[in-house]
Amino acid sequence: MGIEEERLAEFFDEYAAALREFDAEATARLWGLPGMIVTDDFAGALESRADMAAGLASSYPLYRRLGLESALPEILAVSALTDRISLVRVRWSYLDAVDEVIVTTDYEYLVRDDADALHVYLAVGIDEADALQRAARTRGVDLDLFG
Repeated sequence: MGIEEERLAEFFDEYAAALREFDAEATARLWGLPGMIVTDDFAGALESRADMAAGLASSYPLYRRLGLESALPEILAVSALTDRISLVRVRWSYLDAVDEVIVTTDYEYLVRDDADALHVYLAVGIDEADALQRAARTRGVDLDLFG
């Protein structure tokens, strides 16, 4: 029961490739609609691919300023909710140009196996805000510049 972990790993590798390229449109195509992002400080649902791409792209200036060159996903846990829906915990490691870790952060994703592909419908940021604040302090990046 549930989505095979190998397919999930391939899916998150594709997600990571889009992040590495700062390709918001490619990343948005990996989302089902509506897509919802929830963190301690934010909750929002996006109804269109254009809105999803714009929302994703809004974080890119900060990631670039921090020196992000690569994103590596590590699947920590998978819980099959149905045959087609799984809850997936992923630890993201963002690396700089010399493959040093800038930041690691965990997310929980609700992934559904749709007729055409796997899609994320919900992402819950576990610790991203705190992790980015620590990384910004370490790298001397003023977060006030990013709203």
